[in-house]
Amino acid sequence: MSVRIVLLGAPGSGKGTQAALLKEMYGIAHISTGDILRQEVAEGTELGKKAETYMSVGTLVPDDLILEMMRLRLLQPDTRRGWLLDGFPRTVAQAERLASLTNGIGQRADAGVILNVIPEVVVRRLSGRRVCEACQTITNVVEMKAGACPVCGGKLVLRPDDEPSVVRKRIAVFDAQTRPVFEFFRRNYDVIEIDASRSIDEVTEALRLALDRYDHS
Repeated sequence: MSVRIVLLGAPGSGKGTQAALLKEMYGIAHISTGDILRQEVAEGTELGKKAETYMSVGTLVPDDLILEMMRLRLLQPDTRRGWLLDGFPRTVAQAERLASLTNGIGQRADAGVILNVIPEVVVRRLSGRRVCEACQTITNVVEMKAGACPVCGGKLVLRPDDEPSVVRKRIAVFDAQTRPVFEFFRRNYDVIEIDASRSIDEVTEALRLALDRYDHS
């Protein structure tokens, strides 16, 4: 099975969880812009050095650099079985340039996968997350045992980003900046829309049923 998909969804929609599961299910490359940036910086590449000049002062890395890193990543051998793009594009301008890039290298995306979830579910999920101060494992309050990390027994704390008021602000930013990307994909690609408020297993099965029709093997 081989498939090329762009995974879209608000914070707390389960993108990271489903991306990991889909990678294992189909044996495709999971491509995250954050991972690409960290790798380029760690390897000291020319692109990494340029990106680090922005990252070191807390400003956004320009789209030109991100897209060139993306182009090089998509040309690596492990993408031949397909890929899943997670965390990009975040704006319509990025979506347009990504479409031009993937079309230009003969790797047009098969579909945009939209994980739909209502804001209150997002708030409940994210405000229920806890991170271990010792090992950084993320867990949920429903999985907590005596307030300890299930991996190392360390103290679990609520990250500032996951405070309910902050989560609502993150959703507002997402709605203004990134939700228009959904419409771009609806106009230009096949789109698979999944109710992501369901359990992890139910969402994964819905994705499997929807994606099985794509195959470049």
